[in-house]
Amino acid sequence: PLGWINTSLVEWIKGMIANDVNKVLLAVIMGAMIGTDLGGPINKAAWMAGNVLLTEHIYLPAIIVNVAICAVPLGYAFATLFHKNRFNSELLDAGRNNFIMGFIGITEGAIPFTLVNPLKLVPVNMIGGGLSSALGIIFGMYAKMPPVGGIYGFFTVGNGWAYLLGLFLGAAFIGFVAPLLVDFNKDETIEGEDEDIDVEISFEN
Repeated sequence: PLGWINTSLVEWIKGMIANDVNKVLLAVIMGAMIGTDLGGPINKAAWMAGNVLLTEHIYLPAIIVNVAICAVPLGYAFATLFHKNRFNSELLDAGRNNFIMGFIGITEGAIPFTLVNPLKLVPVNMIGGGLSSALGIIFGMYAKMPPVGGIYGFFTVGNGWAYLLGLFLGAAFIGFVAPLLVDFNKDETIEGEDEDIDVEISFEN
């Protein structure tokens, strides 16, 4: 089933590009797919489609995907700066790591944060991913050569500043909104952890 989904997605994207369908719409859909399951089947379907099309010299889908891949984890890195008091020490450390995850493009960096409340944060991730990719297109990024992933890949994109601007704005959306919806500052101590536990064991004949 996943093979059929991947093949269908590739053909659908090729059809949209061939028919000159709105590239912003394509960016919203693919960017949102990246932000759904963060390395799961939906995320990987979009990533795979972008990379498969590289072999056919269709570069724009890979660029769209690369923007969202960076924006989602970077968003939570920003969140730990914008709303530091809403995160416990463990997630603050994860937020620092997400600067690296976002820089090289690893969406899995957002998983520890998203698991705090998936019902609220998966939609935020999807909007952030779709927004970053769509804004990149709106600002004028275009394909000029096979793109390199990560933030540093901007030099392989036409209008690299548009790539970066869309990426950072999508990340900023996640960084501001996610901590407003979810309090990540959970109690780090387990209740009763420091209490003495008396266990009485008796053997009766």
